[in-house]
Amino acid sequence: MIKKFTIIILLFSAVISCGKKGDPKYVDPDKKAEIRKVSVNLA
Repeated sequence: MIKKFTIIILLFSAVISCGKKGDPKYVDPDKKAEIRKVSVNLA
């Protein structure tokens, strides 16, 4: 009885954890970085 209950809990948790994962999405780190150009006018 205890073995069946343990197996059911393990299988249920495995199904739940595998179901949460989505497709991996690649995020380009260059697009996240903010590049600012600073110009200094010396008169």
